[in-house]
Amino acid sequence: MTDADHIMQARYIFASLKKLSMPEDYLAIADGAMIVGYHLGNALLHKHGVLAETEHANTPSKLDRPINALPAPIQAAYEAFAELEKLRFDYVRSASKYDARLASVVWLHLETMQRACRDELTG
Repeated sequence: MTDADHIMQARYIFASLKKLSMPEDYLAIADGAMIVGYHLGNALLHKHGVLAETEHANTPSKLDRPINALPAPIQAAYEAFAELEKLRFDYVRSASKYDARLASVVWLHLETMQRACRDELTG
């Protein structure tokens, strides 16, 4: 997928996530946020030549290098992606219950990633 393809997928999924609500749909939001992060993160990796369009990093923890070794303009976005991965582990993959922490940060992390994509892919 190209960086533009990833951005389009992220927009569609994000729009669907925004139709859900906390706390009723917290599991779907935490899981879906990770998928949006996947697409935004890969768009940035492609744009900066870190990965070819035929390669993809599913999660920050499976990336072949630490976040601080990524190009400086995308490090904050990847830190946000790593935080989304932690949230997914805490809420979806573990037996955690909903709490206000999720509602207060999931949209913030996605906005950080979206901002990076706007800045890097349109600038």
